[in-house]
Amino acid sequence: MMNVLPLVWSNFLRNRARLTFTLIAVISAFALYGMLAAIGEAFVGANRFSTNDRVFIQSKASDSLPFSYVERVSALPGVRFGRADYGVGLGAYYRDERNFLGPVAVNYYFSYAVDPSGRFVWDPEQFKAYEADRTGVLVNQALALQYGWKIGDVIPITIPGALRTDGSRVWPMTVRGTFHYHNPEEATRQMLWHYEYLDAGRASGRGTVGFIVAMLKPGVDPAQLAGKVDEVFMNSANETESGTQDSLRRDYFKRVGNITLVANVILLAVFASMMLVTGSSLLQNFTERTREFGVLKALGYASSRIAALVMLESTMLMLLGGLLGLAIACGVVLLGNRQWSDLRLGPEQLLLGVLLMIATGVFTGLVPAIRAQRLPVVAALRSARR
Repeated sequence: MMNVLPLVWSNFLRNRARLTFTLIAVISAFALYGMLAAIGEAFVGANRFSTNDRVFIQSKASDSLPFSYVERVSALPGVRFGRADYGVGLGAYYRDERNFLGPVAVNYYFSYAVDPSGRFVWDPEQFKAYEADRTGVLVNQALALQYGWKIGDVIPITIPGALRTDGSRVWPMTVRGTFHYHNPEEATRQMLWHYEYLDAGRASGRGTVGFIVAMLKPGVDPAQLAGKVDEVFMNSANETESGTQDSLRRDYFKRVGNITLVANVILLAVFASMMLVTGSSLLQNFTERTREFGVLKALGYASSRIAALVMLESTMLMLLGGLLGLAIACGVVLLGNRQWSDLRLGPEQLLLGVLLMIATGVFTGLVPAIRAQRLPVVAALRSARR
Protein backbone atom coordinates (compact mmCIF):
# COMPACT_ATOMS: atom_id res chain seq x y z
CA MET A 1 0.00 0.00 0.00
CA MET A 2 2.81 2.41 0.91
CA ASN A 3 4.46 1.76 -2.47
CA VAL A 4 1.24 2.63 -4.28
CA LEU A 5 0.60 5.98 -2.55
CA PRO A 6 3.52 7.84 -4.19
CA LEU A 7 2.29 6.62 -7.57
CA VAL A 8 -1.23 7.81 -6.79
CA TRP A 9 0.08 11.18 -5.67
CA SER A 10 2.20 11.64 -8.77
CA ASN A 11 -0.84 10.86 -10.92
CA PHE A 12 -2.80 13.49 -8.99
CA LEU A 13 -0.18 16.11 -9.85
CA ARG A 14 0.04 15.12 -13.51
CA ASN A 15 -2.32 17.94 -14.47
CA ARG A 16 -2.56 20.40 -11.61
CA ALA A 17 -5.12 22.64 -13.28
CA ARG A 18 -7.48 19.71 -13.77
CA LEU A 19 -6.85 18.55 -10.19
CA THR A 20 -7.65 22.03 -8.86
CA PHE A 21 -10.97 22.32 -10.66
CA THR A 22 -11.97 18.77 -9.76
CA LEU A 23 -11.18 19.38 -6.09
CA ILE A 24 -13.17 22.60 -6.15
CA ALA A 25 -16.20 20.67 -7.41
CA VAL A 26 -15.82 17.96 -4.75
CA ILE A 27 -15.14 20.44 -1.91
CA SER A 28 -18.16 22.54 -2.89
CA ALA A 29 -20.42 19.50 -3.05
CA PHE A 30 -19.51 18.18 0.40
CA ALA A 31 -19.47 21.63 1.99
CA LEU A 32 -23.02 22.08 0.71
CA TYR A 33 -23.89 18.58 1.94
CA GLY A 34 -22.69 19.42 5.44
CA MET A 35 -24.59 22.70 5.65
CA LEU A 36 -27.82 21.28 4.23
CA ALA A 37 -27.54 18.23 6.49
CA ALA A 38 -27.30 20.50 9.53
CA ILE A 39 -30.28 22.57 8.40
CA GLY A 40 -32.33 19.50 7.57
CA GLU A 41 -31.58 17.94 10.97
CA ALA A 42 -32.58 21.16 12.73
CA PHE A 43 -35.91 21.21 10.89
CA VAL A 44 -36.90 17.60 11.46
CA GLY A 45 -34.94 16.56 14.51
CA ALA A 46 -36.43 16.29 17.97
CA ASN A 47 -36.00 19.02 20.54
CA ARG A 48 -33.07 17.58 22.44
CA PHE A 49 -33.97 19.47 25.60
CA SER A 50 -37.68 18.70 25.69
CA THR A 51 -39.14 16.82 28.66
CA ASN A 52 -42.49 15.14 29.23
CA ASP A 53 -43.20 16.79 32.59
CA ARG A 54 -44.47 20.08 31.16
CA VAL A 55 -46.86 21.25 28.47
CA PHE A 56 -46.43 24.47 26.50
CA ILE A 57 -49.55 26.35 25.39
CA GLN A 58 -49.42 28.93 22.62
CA SER A 59 -51.85 30.68 20.31
CA LYS A 60 -52.89 28.79 17.22
CA ALA A 61 -53.23 31.86 15.02
CA SER A 62 -51.35 34.75 16.65
CA ASP A 63 -48.35 35.55 18.84
CA SER A 64 -50.19 36.11 22.11
CA LEU A 65 -52.84 34.81 24.46
CA PRO A 66 -55.05 36.73 26.93
CA PHE A 67 -53.69 36.72 30.46
CA SER A 68 -56.98 35.21 31.65
CA TYR A 69 -55.94 31.93 30.03
CA VAL A 70 -53.27 31.50 32.69
CA GLU A 71 -55.86 31.15 35.44
CA ARG A 72 -58.02 28.80 33.38
CA VAL A 73 -55.08 26.53 32.62
CA SER A 74 -54.00 26.64 36.26
CA ALA A 75 -57.42 25.30 37.31
CA LEU A 76 -57.19 22.18 35.14
CA PRO A 77 -56.69 18.83 36.89
CA GLY A 78 -53.18 17.51 36.47
CA VAL A 79 -51.40 20.88 36.67
CA ARG A 80 -48.79 20.76 39.40
CA PHE A 81 -49.29 23.15 42.32
CA GLY A 82 -52.46 24.40 40.61
CA ARG A 83 -50.37 27.11 38.97
CA ALA A 84 -49.41 27.64 35.34
CA ASP A 85 -46.46 29.83 34.45
CA TYR A 86 -46.09 32.16 31.49
CA GLY A 87 -43.72 34.27 29.48
CA VAL A 88 -43.08 36.32 26.34
CA GLY A 89 -40.21 35.54 24.00
CA LEU A 90 -39.07 38.45 21.86
CA GLY A 91 -36.18 38.86 19.47
CA ALA A 92 -33.72 41.52 20.58
CA TYR A 93 -30.19 42.76 20.13
CA TYR A 94 -27.46 44.55 22.06
CA ARG A 95 -26.33 47.81 20.43
CA ASP A 96 -26.05 46.29 16.95
CA GLU A 97 -28.57 44.13 15.10
CA ARG A 98 -25.87 41.54 14.52
CA ASN A 99 -25.69 40.96 18.28
CA PHE A 100 -28.85 38.87 18.38
CA LEU A 101 -30.27 37.89 21.78
CA GLY A 102 -33.12 35.73 23.03
CA PRO A 103 -34.59 37.46 26.09
CA VAL A 104 -37.64 35.77 27.61
CA ALA A 105 -39.84 37.84 29.94
CA VAL A 106 -41.14 35.43 32.57
CA ASN A 107 -43.28 35.45 35.69
CA TYR A 108 -41.90 35.06 39.20
CA TYR A 109 -42.16 31.26 39.40
CA PHE A 110 -41.20 30.51 35.80
CA SER A 111 -37.57 29.77 36.58
CA TYR A 112 -38.66 27.02 38.93
CA ALA A 113 -41.12 25.64 36.38
CA VAL A 114 -38.56 25.20 33.65
CA ASP A 115 -35.94 23.77 35.98
CA PRO A 116 -37.49 20.72 37.66
CA SER A 117 -34.35 18.60 37.29
CA GLY A 118 -31.48 21.06 37.61
CA ARG A 119 -31.29 22.11 33.97
CA PHE A 120 -30.06 25.59 34.95
CA VAL A 121 -27.00 26.30 37.06
CA TRP A 122 -26.89 29.64 38.87
CA ASP A 123 -25.82 31.21 42.13
CA PRO A 124 -28.71 31.30 44.67
CA GLU A 125 -27.72 34.73 45.98
CA GLN A 126 -27.61 36.18 42.48
CA PHE A 127 -31.00 34.66 41.78
CA LYS A 128 -32.45 36.34 44.87
CA ALA A 129 -31.05 39.68 43.69
CA TYR A 130 -32.67 39.12 40.30
CA GLU A 131 -36.05 38.35 41.90
CA ALA A 132 -35.87 41.50 44.01
CA ASP A 133 -35.16 43.86 41.09
CA ARG A 134 -37.94 44.37 38.55
CA THR A 135 -35.43 45.57 35.95
CA GLY A 136 -33.08 42.73 36.78
CA VAL A 137 -31.99 40.14 34.24
CA LEU A 138 -30.28 36.75 34.36
CA VAL A 139 -27.91 36.30 31.42
CA ASN A 140 -26.15 33.25 30.09
CA GLN A 141 -22.48 33.16 31.05
CA ALA A 142 -21.44 32.91 27.40
CA LEU A 143 -23.19 36.22 26.68
CA ALA A 144 -21.67 37.87 29.74
CA LEU A 145 -18.20 36.84 28.62
CA GLN A 146 -18.80 37.86 25.01
CA TYR A 147 -19.94 41.39 25.85
CA GLY A 148 -18.00 41.90 29.08
CA TRP A 149 -21.12 42.23 31.23
CA LYS A 150 -20.62 42.22 34.99
CA ILE A 151 -23.01 41.98 37.92
CA GLY A 152 -24.63 45.39 38.44
CA ASP A 153 -24.11 46.61 34.85
CA VAL A 154 -27.08 48.37 33.26
CA ILE A 155 -27.29 47.15 29.67
CA PRO A 156 -29.49 48.64 26.90
CA ILE A 157 -31.40 45.88 25.11
CA THR A 158 -33.27 46.86 21.94
CA ILE A 159 -36.48 44.88 21.39
CA PRO A 160 -38.01 45.83 18.01
CA GLY A 161 -41.30 44.11 18.83
CA ALA A 162 -41.85 45.88 22.15
CA LEU A 163 -42.50 49.63 21.90
CA ARG A 164 -42.31 51.39 25.27
CA THR A 165 -44.79 53.99 26.45
CA ASP A 166 -42.10 56.66 26.04
CA GLY A 167 -41.74 55.78 22.35
CA SER A 168 -38.42 53.96 22.74
CA ARG A 169 -37.66 50.33 21.97
CA VAL A 170 -34.62 50.23 24.24
CA TRP A 171 -35.16 48.45 27.55
CA PRO A 172 -32.49 49.11 30.22
CA MET A 173 -31.83 45.97 32.25
CA THR A 174 -29.58 45.43 35.25
CA VAL A 175 -27.45 42.30 35.25
CA ARG A 176 -28.19 40.60 38.57
CA GLY A 177 -26.83 37.16 37.83
CA THR A 178 -25.47 34.72 35.30
CA PHE A 179 -26.36 31.12 34.58
CA HIS A 180 -25.36 28.26 32.34
CA TYR A 181 -26.85 24.93 31.33
CA HIS A 182 -25.77 21.49 32.46
CA ASN A 183 -25.78 20.53 28.78
CA PRO A 184 -23.26 22.82 27.06
CA GLU A 185 -25.01 22.32 23.70
CA GLU A 186 -28.12 24.14 24.90
CA ALA A 187 -28.88 27.73 23.87
CA THR A 188 -26.22 30.23 24.90
CA ARG A 189 -27.95 33.48 23.96
CA GLN A 190 -30.84 33.35 26.39
CA MET A 191 -31.73 35.95 29.00
CA LEU A 192 -34.46 35.82 31.64
CA TRP A 193 -36.14 39.06 32.71
CA HIS A 194 -39.38 40.05 34.42
CA TYR A 195 -42.75 39.90 32.68
CA GLU A 196 -44.04 42.61 35.03
CA TYR A 197 -41.38 45.00 33.75
CA LEU A 198 -42.34 44.30 30.14
CA ASP A 199 -46.10 44.47 30.65
CA ALA A 200 -46.05 47.69 32.65
CA GLY A 201 -43.75 49.47 30.23
CA ARG A 202 -45.02 48.44 26.79
CA ALA A 203 -47.34 50.63 24.76
CA SER A 204 -49.43 47.79 23.34
CA GLY A 205 -50.19 44.17 24.08
CA ARG A 206 -50.68 44.64 27.78
CA GLY A 207 -52.44 41.83 29.53
CA THR A 208 -51.25 39.21 27.06
CA VAL A 209 -48.64 36.47 27.24
CA GLY A 210 -46.69 34.73 24.51
CA PHE A 211 -46.97 31.23 25.95
CA ILE A 212 -48.07 29.33 29.03
CA VAL A 213 -46.22 26.48 30.73
CA ALA A 214 -48.10 23.87 32.76
CA MET A 215 -45.96 21.61 34.92
CA LEU A 216 -47.60 18.20 35.26
CA LYS A 217 -48.32 16.13 38.31
CA PRO A 218 -46.53 12.75 38.36
CA GLY A 219 -48.20 10.23 36.08
CA VAL A 220 -50.13 12.76 33.99
CA ASP A 221 -49.93 12.14 30.24
CA PRO A 222 -48.74 15.35 28.52
CA ALA A 223 -50.68 14.50 25.33
CA GLN A 224 -53.94 14.14 27.28
CA LEU A 225 -53.47 17.42 29.15
CA ALA A 226 -52.52 19.20 25.91
CA GLY A 227 -55.69 17.88 24.30
CA LYS A 228 -57.75 19.02 27.29
CA VAL A 229 -56.30 22.54 27.10
CA ASP A 230 -57.06 22.84 23.38
CA GLU A 231 -60.56 21.52 24.01
CA VAL A 232 -61.22 24.18 26.67
CA PHE A 233 -60.35 26.99 24.27
CA MET A 234 -61.83 25.45 21.15
CA ASN A 235 -63.96 27.86 19.06
CA SER A 236 -62.81 30.80 21.18
CA ALA A 237 -61.37 34.02 19.78
CA ASN A 238 -57.90 32.70 20.70
CA GLU A 239 -57.69 28.99 20.09
CA THR A 240 -54.62 27.25 21.48
CA GLU A 241 -52.06 24.77 20.28
CA SER A 242 -50.56 22.74 23.11
CA GLY A 243 -47.95 20.03 23.54
CA THR A 244 -44.42 19.33 24.64
CA GLN A 245 -41.62 21.39 23.11
CA ASP A 246 -40.81 18.43 20.91
CA SER A 247 -44.33 17.91 19.54
CA LEU A 248 -44.90 21.63 18.94
CA ARG A 249 -41.61 21.87 17.12
CA ARG A 250 -42.44 18.97 14.80
CA ASP A 251 -45.93 20.34 14.09
CA TYR A 252 -44.49 23.73 13.22
CA PHE A 253 -41.96 22.35 10.78
CA LYS A 254 -44.61 20.19 9.15
CA ARG A 255 -46.55 23.36 8.36
CA VAL A 256 -43.44 25.10 7.06
CA GLY A 257 -42.89 22.31 4.54
CA ASN A 258 -40.65 19.35 3.88
CA ILE A 259 -37.33 21.14 4.17
CA THR A 260 -35.44 17.85 4.17
CA LEU A 261 -36.92 16.87 0.80
CA VAL A 262 -35.89 20.20 -0.71
CA ALA A 263 -32.39 19.79 0.72
CA ASN A 264 -32.11 16.26 -0.66
CA VAL A 265 -33.22 17.37 -4.14
CA ILE A 266 -30.58 20.11 -4.13
CA LEU A 267 -27.93 17.65 -2.94
CA LEU A 268 -28.92 15.15 -5.63
CA ALA A 269 -28.45 17.76 -8.35
CA VAL A 270 -25.12 18.88 -6.90
CA PHE A 271 -23.79 15.34 -6.55
CA ALA A 272 -24.90 14.45 -10.07
CA SER A 273 -22.97 17.44 -11.42
CA MET A 274 -19.96 16.58 -9.27
CA MET A 275 -19.90 12.97 -10.52
CA LEU A 276 -20.06 14.14 -14.13
CA VAL A 277 -17.13 16.50 -13.56
CA THR A 278 -15.09 13.94 -11.63
CA GLY A 279 -15.93 11.08 -13.99
CA SER A 280 -14.96 13.15 -17.02
CA SER A 281 -11.69 14.10 -15.34
CA LEU A 282 -10.87 10.49 -14.52
CA LEU A 283 -11.67 9.30 -18.04
CA GLN A 284 -9.42 12.00 -19.50
CA ASN A 285 -6.70 10.98 -17.06
CA PHE A 286 -7.15 7.34 -18.09
CA THR A 287 -6.84 8.20 -21.77
CA GLU A 288 -3.59 10.07 -21.17
CA ARG A 289 -2.14 7.09 -19.26
CA THR A 290 -3.15 4.29 -21.66
CA ARG A 291 0.47 3.62 -22.68
CA GLU A 292 1.55 3.57 -19.02
CA PHE A 293 -1.08 0.95 -18.21
CA GLY A 294 0.23 -1.14 -21.09
CA VAL A 295 3.78 -0.89 -19.73
CA LEU A 296 2.60 -1.93 -16.25
CA LYS A 297 0.80 -4.94 -17.70
CA ALA A 298 3.85 -5.86 -19.74
CA LEU A 299 5.94 -5.75 -16.55
CA GLY A 300 3.62 -8.29 -14.93
CA TYR A 301 1.06 -6.13 -13.11
CA ALA A 302 -2.27 -7.97 -12.94
CA SER A 303 -5.23 -6.30 -14.62
CA SER A 304 -7.14 -6.42 -11.35
CA ARG A 305 -4.33 -4.58 -9.58
CA ILE A 306 -4.31 -1.82 -12.18
CA ALA A 307 -8.11 -1.51 -11.88
CA ALA A 308 -7.74 -1.29 -8.10
CA LEU A 309 -5.14 1.46 -8.56
CA VAL A 310 -7.56 3.52 -10.67
CA MET A 311 -10.33 2.94 -8.11
CA LEU A 312 -8.01 3.96 -5.27
CA GLU A 313 -7.12 7.20 -7.03
CA SER A 314 -10.79 8.04 -7.50
CA THR A 315 -11.66 7.27 -3.87
CA MET A 316 -8.69 9.19 -2.47
CA LEU A 317 -9.59 12.18 -4.61
CA MET A 318 -13.11 12.12 -3.16
CA LEU A 319 -11.83 11.72 0.40
CA LEU A 320 -9.35 14.57 0.01
CA GLY A 321 -11.91 17.02 -1.38
CA GLY A 322 -14.77 15.69 0.73
CA LEU A 323 -12.96 16.02 4.05
CA LEU A 324 -11.96 19.58 3.18
CA GLY A 325 -15.58 20.32 2.26
CA LEU A 326 -16.88 18.87 5.53
CA ALA A 327 -14.32 20.91 7.46
CA ILE A 328 -15.63 24.07 5.79
CA ALA A 329 -19.22 23.01 6.58
CA CYS A 330 -18.33 22.42 10.25
CA GLY A 331 -16.88 25.92 10.47
CA VAL A 332 -19.97 27.49 8.90
CA VAL A 333 -22.31 25.47 11.14
CA LEU A 334 -20.28 26.45 14.21
CA LEU A 335 -20.66 30.12 13.33
CA GLY A 336 -24.37 29.67 12.59
CA ASN A 337 -24.86 27.89 15.92
CA ARG A 338 -24.21 31.19 17.68
CA GLN A 339 -27.47 32.49 16.24
CA TRP A 340 -29.44 29.24 16.03
CA SER A 341 -28.50 26.79 18.78
CA ASP A 342 -30.29 23.87 17.08
CA LEU A 343 -27.94 24.03 14.10
CA ARG A 344 -25.43 21.21 14.44
CA LEU A 345 -23.56 18.69 12.36
CA GLY A 346 -23.61 15.50 14.38
CA PRO A 347 -21.43 12.37 14.18
CA GLU A 348 -24.13 10.59 12.17
CA GLN A 349 -24.09 13.23 9.43
CA LEU A 350 -20.27 13.25 9.37
CA LEU A 351 -20.11 9.47 9.11
CA LEU A 352 -22.69 9.51 6.33
CA GLY A 353 -20.59 12.13 4.55
CA VAL A 354 -17.49 9.92 4.67
CA LEU A 355 -19.51 6.95 3.39
CA LEU A 356 -20.79 9.15 0.55
CA MET A 357 -17.21 10.07 -0.33
CA ILE A 358 -16.21 6.42 -0.57
CA ALA A 359 -19.35 5.43 -2.50
CA THR A 360 -18.98 8.35 -4.91
CA GLY A 361 -15.30 7.59 -5.41
CA VAL A 362 -16.06 3.96 -6.23
CA PHE A 363 -18.90 4.93 -8.57
CA THR A 364 -16.95 7.55 -10.52
CA GLY A 365 -13.88 5.32 -10.76
CA LEU A 366 -15.80 2.25 -11.86
CA VAL A 367 -15.85 2.92 -15.62
CA PRO A 368 -12.16 3.97 -15.88
CA ALA A 369 -11.19 0.96 -13.72
CA ILE A 370 -13.08 -1.49 -15.95
CA ARG A 371 -11.55 0.04 -19.08
CA ALA A 372 -8.10 -0.19 -17.55
CA GLN A 373 -8.68 -3.83 -16.62
CA ARG A 374 -9.89 -4.81 -20.09
CA LEU A 375 -7.23 -2.85 -21.95
CA PRO A 376 -5.16 -5.17 -24.24
CA VAL A 377 -1.40 -4.82 -23.68
CA VAL A 378 -0.53 -4.54 -27.38
CA ALA A 379 -3.18 -1.86 -28.04
CA ALA A 380 -2.02 0.08 -25.01
CA LEU A 381 1.63 0.02 -26.07
CA ARG A 382 0.73 1.14 -29.58
CA SER A 383 -1.21 4.17 -28.30
CA ALA A 384 0.28 7.58 -28.85
CA ARG A 385 2.52 8.88 -26.08
CA ARG A 386 0.93 11.85 -24.24
